[in-house]
Amino acid sequence: MAQKLMLDIRYYCPDMQRPAPDDKSSQHCNQPVTELPEALAEMISRNDIGGIILFADNLEDSAQIVRLNRSLQAAAQQSASGLPLLIGVDQEGGRVNRLPRSEAAAFAGNMAIGATYARHGEYFATQTAAAMGEQLKSLGFNVNFAPTLDVNSNPDNPVINVRSYGESPQLVADLGGASVAAFQQQGIAATVKHFPGHGDTSVDSHTGLPRVERPLEQAESVDLLPFARVIARAQPALTMTAHIQYPSLDNSVLRSKTGEEMLVPATLSRKILTGILRDELHYQGVVVTDALDMAGISEYFTPDQAVVHTFAAGADIALMPIKIRYPDDLQQLNALIDAVTESIATGAVPAVEIDESVARIEQLKQKYVDQGWLQQAEAEALLGAQQVLASPQHRVLASELATSALTGVFTPADATLPVITKDMTHVQVMAPNPAVGEAFRIALSAVTSAKIEVLDIPTAVDRIRNSAADALVVASIVPAESAVELGGMEDLGKLEYRRLDQETLYEIYREGLIAARAKGAKTAFISMRSPYESGRFKDLADVHLASFDYKAYIGPQQKLEGPIYRALAEALVSEKMPDGKLPVTVVAPAGNTASVPKNGRVAG
Repeated sequence: MAQKLMLDIRYYCPDMQRPAPDDKSSQHCNQPVTELPEALAEMISRNDIGGIILFADNLEDSAQIVRLNRSLQAAAQQSASGLPLLIGVDQEGGRVNRLPRSEAAAFAGNMAIGATYARHGEYFATQTAAAMGEQLKSLGFNVNFAPTLDVNSNPDNPVINVRSYGESPQLVADLGGASVAAFQQQGIAATVKHFPGHGDTSVDSHTGLPRVERPLEQAESVDLLPFARVIARAQPALTMTAHIQYPSLDNSVLRSKTGEEMLVPATLSRKILTGILRDELHYQGVVVTDALDMAGISEYFTPDQAVVHTFAAGADIALMPIKIRYPDDLQQLNALIDAVTESIATGAVPAVEIDESVARIEQLKQKYVDQGWLQQAEAEALLGAQQVLASPQHRVLASELATSALTGVFTPADATLPVITKDMTHVQVMAPNPAVGEAFRIALSAVTSAKIEVLDIPTAVDRIRNSAADALVVASIVPAESAVELGGMEDLGKLEYRRLDQETLYEIYREGLIAARAKGAKTAFISMRSPYESGRFKDLADVHLASFDYKAYIGPQQKLEGPIYRALAEALVSEKMPDGKLPVTVVAPAGNTASVPKNGRVAG
């Protein structure tokens, strides 16, 4: 039965005890697993665990990653079945990137690729997936939890947003199908997610249980269409479930752990996972849940209940049903396995379905576990990984994507370009944090001789009013990061710490743009994360750009690694607008902006 479990080993503290649930004072385990502890190796071997998912905390550099993945597979070889592990990771590109950027080329994400579709078709979906697949395979991974096939039809979606290719189901299907094919051609099992579609939600399933109220016809033509098309075209190795309620697809109820009746989440719905995915869409691959420790499931069901329900619904693999952080958790894992095994024995899940499910998992391993990599000497495997991660072609591709994805938003036909001209001597940059501001300073300094002043947010507006700057660039990465970008549920505390007051920040942006234009300066608003926010500033900037990405790495000697800032700097000094085409609709909220004419007077 444990072949149907995929655990995370993000942190482990062998000398600590798990604090009580209501204990706010005790230190919690935050020691990343970068070398496999003996206790965790024994857990894998003794229980015959089927898979492990790794996070950025587990991944320091190529040498360490290769050693860790080989240690994991060595532990699996000592199990009763001797079956190798599925070793997975969330390497979507863009906002969700787990490999170390200091060594592995990182690519802009799905909506950036969606912005290139009109001009470049499936090229960037294919090429970036092939490159990421090559990176992952060289390091010993065999599963990637990508691509996302959610159609982002809700601008307020906090967890999908630019992780989606766009709002067109056909565009999502085309690019998703190309990505799946490219990953799997590289020997990496691709995972389409989040079935049956997480695009029309305004709640993050890490923190709650979203509900989609589409009628059946719209569900089929929007959310289900990309999955149907990609399954028919590319047969993705895995499909990941969504922790959402979707009453037009299944309006049945389950009893929660408190005894209350609730609408069944898709992850626990037999009608959705078996009736629609397997019977209607004829999916033959492996069904894996989204992380079961997310609040969309864990707030309503115990780990035992969640695992039994999802297996009964038709899922093959339960992802992260419990956390393994302390020695006591190893006993909890044993108890979980015993409880689920007993439930299966009582008929909660037919034994024949368990056998069929395990057979699907074994077939997946036979196809995607690279036995040649396992049999290599460690030094040979390490050299191969280092050569792949150092590929100059990958970095060229990342730069080409960043440039091709840049998109003009709300830019008037009479906009005078470039934003930063050769005769300018002083350019101000307003960014939500010092790291983004510094990245802009480095990138802009390479294309203009003007002084680049990065403004301190609390005093930014006064500084704009009291200076004679020639241009103001406002770079925004609001809304704040979601849990999935940082890693998972254990990052929610970090989110609370990092969270900006969005409305206050937007008001500072607004006042700064008005002040700059009143003084005759050129203005540019750059949506580096979600293009939807440009609508708030439609009439306040001369030029609006969407980059769909803001991640970079500043290395030794202040060298900027990450092509998005270089692409933006080049665009700001260019006499033509970028080539990207917005793959979503952006509108200005009524009454949300103030018109500022170019003569410098604010319209009243």
